Amino acid sequence: MSGTTQPKPLDGTGWTGKVLAGLILGATLAIGLMGILGLLFHADAQLKTAASQILRWFPGPVWGLLVAFSFLFRSPRQAWLTLVLVNAGVWVLFFLLHGVMA
Repeated sequence: MSGTTQPKPLDGTGWTGKVLAGLILGATLAIGLMGILGLLFHADAQLKTAASQILRWFPGPVWGLLVAFSFLFRSPRQAWLTLVLVNAGVWVLFFLLHGVMA
């Protein structure tokens, strides 16, 4: 008998914490990614340019995917912790890029 423990299987427990993590932190993550893409595309406030149209429609599907994928975490705690860390990385990258490109 080995000393390793089996990982907890995916189940339906904790779905409220997972969906809240996806809704709240998924929104901030999608907006942060939109900001990074906006900086890289040199997007401006002109709504008829291709870059601004891409950025306009980008957050919705990304946010929806993040909410859906938040159910794949084993626990709500893991969902919150992972999404907080990814958010921190994205926003640090955004502010670094904004400082360099300004």
